[in-house]
Amino acid sequence: MKYIITILLAILFIGCSVSNTQVEKKLTKDNLSVLLSSLSNKVNKKEAKILSSEMFKQSLFLKESYDLVSPPLFQNFLVNIGIKDKGLCWQFAYDMLKHAKSLDLKSFDYYIGGANIGDYWREHTTLVVTCKDCNFGDGIVLDPWRNSGELFYSKVKKDTQYIWSQRGEKRN
Repeated sequence: MKYIITILLAILFIGCSVSNTQVEKKLTKDNLSVLLSSLSNKVNKKEAKILSSEMFKQSLFLKESYDLVSPPLFQNFLVNIGIKDKGLCWQFAYDMLKHAKSLDLKSFDYYIGGANIGDYWREHTTLVVTCKDCNFGDGIVLDPWRNSGELFYSKVKKDTQYIWSQRGEKRN
């Protein structure tokens, strides 16, 4: 019996990881729009508002379509044992990317970011948005997994939970 419990606990922590120490601040679509606009003076402010609004909507849509539970690690557990079909961080990242690309905005480039790559227990994946032709490291993390469907965003270099690296090329 203790082996079964050990195995179940191990499975619980398979996949993406999140720290329990979250920075408490109000993350709104207006604030995200301003942050996106600040990436470069070449960013179209209307497009920044559109992307901001759509990323918040998509995050909530995915939360519902994945039938998300909290905390995120419990969602991972349910996916990994086959009770739920989706809701891992990489699924959020690629679904957010697909939606962002469908908007056909000219001011932005899209990347997949990874943290703790190769660490089976702590690896995490998310969408990173940059201004057109800007560096990944100057982009903005858009992470709906971290807060169980509530969109988290931060400059890549200011994210206190993860150190991000670029996974692959630009995804436009």
